[in-house]
Amino acid sequence: MSYSDNWTDDNDSPVCADESPFSIWSNWGASQRDLFVVDLGGNVALHQNVTSGLPDDLEELILSLLEPEIIPCELGTVYVSEAQSSGDPEDYIEIHNSGDFDCSLEGFQLDDSEELEDLTFGNLIIPTGGYWIGYEGQDSSFSSNLNSDGAAIIFADPQGEILSVVLEPSQELDGIKLSQSYDLDGVGCHTYPSPGSENGDCVTLDIDQRSLLPNDITLYQNYPNPFNPLTTIKYDIPINTMVAMTIFDLRGNVVRDLVNAYQKAGSKLVKWNGKNNDGMQVSAGMYLCRMQIDGLVKTKKMLLLK
Repeated sequence: MSYSDNWTDDNDSPVCADESPFSIWSNWGASQRDLFVVDLGGNVALHQNVTSGLPDDLEELILSLLEPEIIPCELGTVYVSEAQSSGDPEDYIEIHNSGDFDCSLEGFQLDDSEELEDLTFGNLIIPTGGYWIGYEGQDSSFSSNLNSDGAAIIFADPQGEILSVVLEPSQELDGIKLSQSYDLDGVGCHTYPSPGSENGDCVTLDIDQRSLLPNDITLYQNYPNPFNPLTTIKYDIPINTMVAMTIFDLRGNVVRDLVNAYQKAGSKLVKWNGKNNDGMQVSAGMYLCRMQIDGLVKTKKMLLLK
């Protein structure tokens, strides 16, 4: 078929061609001898007329689509979603990718303290909607002992930004050692273990177990402090109550309303990203975090660096 010489010259690939006259496929604005290449999601990556021959980089393009570039994960889109401190070696930490794309955890760090000396991830791909499960002491996992009396889990990105969750004392219900599940904001509750799948519903603890709830209203020092630009603020409330937490500058101006809601008793975490109520990044300096509960006011100083 002389008309196909330009396809077959210097090409060992098999070629299949229809006999003339040729029918023309006109979808997608196609004309005769138009080549379409789509990615794995069905999106058009190339539309080109190939009357004069195939593109020189066609093979490279197809291979790149079969092995798409994996983007780095974004802290907050990936987060600690479940953990259990039932005792070595059953302790585990689950990290969830809530984003729309597969991403790499390379350079992320995991520890039970801000020293971040335990686990640094290599080029580990976590699929969209998927999970990483690490069991204490296993290869390519963490080695920190998650104390059954309570612990912190610190998760950081390669730039040193930190998200953390509080692991409350271990509890058992109906003969099952409970895990703790967390949402995007780091707020957690006891659940039945579900590593590698969607978190279960919060369970209700009996009266004896409820005695482990905090006895006092406490506002802890934010961490890290100084910070840039993200910091975590932990606080305890012993009763179900209305909580108001506000960031002020040293002139007494309201910068950011962090919490204004009725909350259940327990240990809580809230994060501030250094932005004001208008979504603008504030300048470096000293700020005041004020928590007001049932007429009682607690205040902590926080230092934002640039």
